[in-house]
Amino acid sequence: MYRQEAIEIIRKAITAEGILASAQQRDNYTRVWARDSMMTGYAGILINDEEILAGLEKSILTLAKHQAENGQIPSNVVNDRASYGTHVGRTDATTWWIVVTCEYLKIYQKAELKQRLEDKIFKALSCLKTWEYNQRGLVYSPLGGNWADEYVTSGYTLYDNVLRYWALKNAAELYQSNELQDQAVYIRNLIQENFYKNDLSAPKYHETAYSKTEFKPYFWASLNANGYDVRFDLAGNALAILLDFELNFEAFSEFLEDLHTQFGHWMLPVFYPVIYPGDYDWKLLENNYSYSFKNEPHHFHNGGSWPIFLGWLCLGLKRKGWAEIPGKILSQYEQLMQEKGFHFREYYSSDKLLPLGTDQLCFSASGYLMMTLEK
Repeated sequence: MYRQEAIEIIRKAITAEGILASAQQRDNYTRVWARDSMMTGYAGILINDEEILAGLEKSILTLAKHQAENGQIPSNVVNDRASYGTHVGRTDATTWWIVVTCEYLKIYQKAELKQRLEDKIFKALSCLKTWEYNQRGLVYSPLGGNWADEYVTSGYTLYDNVLRYWALKNAAELYQSNELQDQAVYIRNLIQENFYKNDLSAPKYHETAYSKTEFKPYFWASLNANGYDVRFDLAGNALAILLDFELNFEAFSEFLEDLHTQFGHWMLPVFYPVIYPGDYDWKLLENNYSYSFKNEPHHFHNGGSWPIFLGWLCLGLKRKGWAEIPGKILSQYEQLMQEKGFHFREYYSSDKLLPLGTDQLCFSASGYLMMTLEK
């Protein structure tokens, strides 16, 4: 229904430097953001759109040009100036850049570019290795260190470690590296063994915390020295499903159906449960923002519904043969755009389904394109 509109919104956001965050050129959205441009570029790969792919290549090169001395990829670039994060650095800028750069080079056989970027890709992988800190395999992200930069998750997060696995896997395939392949397998096993209750006999990262943590029908959000954060991280779980991590899909589907029943719609929250004033985690939320406080209950990261990550969830579920829930999500999203206008807004509040944040966002247009793919 809105497929061509989604494509045109992305095309309008393409500049000489790469893909901007929004077709509406306002505020800090007029930058080449690593995670936004890479996810949008991935959508371009999925639909094989030449114009979006050209924008992706520009984004790859702009971000590579500003790679830091330690191998870190900038969070964003504007007017030839790079930012690596405000309060803290962004772990997922580096991982998303590796993941999608390798995917692009692998699929489109860009031999010259592959050779040109090899050192930068390996340098970025080396940077991720240093972020393990304890040399045990999992990357450690500070509070505010990824896309949910005003939220409460930190430590060994599911989302960042699944992305790091994907980065290693793609780089290993692209450069035919047995060493990287071994690292990818090792980290995949660590994630499977430590973020989901199972009977695997392998030693746990934090034996005490693991033994005290109850089963959930999804992968837990994060692990820290003080134990597990067992909330539902939709983005991390969506990527884990896409990358074939093992999960009881019947139990997971029942959980999503329960969320639908509780909220009364299929615009599922990106994190659950919602945090309210007086809750233990509220103090971690209330001062963690740059411009204005957005994380009221059911808003933004705090239970807001983000089409980009619903798109990743739909893509992952369909590839596993579970098409029913993705169909319901797509139908709900199209109904909202039809009823409320403001196509491809950043997110919806999960209580009143208000379209909020920036309009004509490439993130949301990309999520919609993922929802519409057969598999």
